[in-house]
Amino acid sequence: MNYLVIRDEAVRQIQAGIISLYPKMRVEAHGGTFTEQSIKQNAQRTPAILTSLVKAADGTQNNSITFVSWVLYRASSEDKLYDGALKIVSALTSVIQKADFDLDIKDTVINAECLYSGTLDAMAVTMWAVKWELLLGSRAFSHRSLEELGELENFDDTALIDTVQL
Repeated sequence: MNYLVIRDEAVRQIQAGIISLYPKMRVEAHGGTFTEQSIKQNAQRTPAILTSLVKAADGTQNNSITFVSWVLYRASSEDKLYDGALKIVSALTSVIQKADFDLDIKDTVINAECLYSGTLDAMAVTMWAVKWELLLGSRAFSHRSLEELGELENFDDTALIDTVQL
């Protein structure tokens, strides 16, 4: 198992738990950062839950994996906008609490924050960051297999050096 597998399993479980409540919900993995342009593009395909694995701690004292699930919601009126987003955040929180991974999970800590901005308001979009941390009782990986890394793409940095102008 690796972090990519864990992230993909988180997305799959969110999809499975949310789709019966919100059949039109777009649930996908996301890189974790947004620009104003990417928010505008994502706002065209709402409602959406975009999940990022943003932090992993695999040490002797602290073992955890942190995700952020970005909830984007668009509505025709301000009342529906905020109420609709809160309903999705509530449903998502319930799904996260029930998430089951092949990990030794001691606890799941969830924090949700509305990322209100004038730019989002002008687009009739609201965005929430639902941060959730899996606190692990043991390391996420008991041993690391170098064979897993064999599938990584080879990156030829000489091509990059050739294109850089000094």
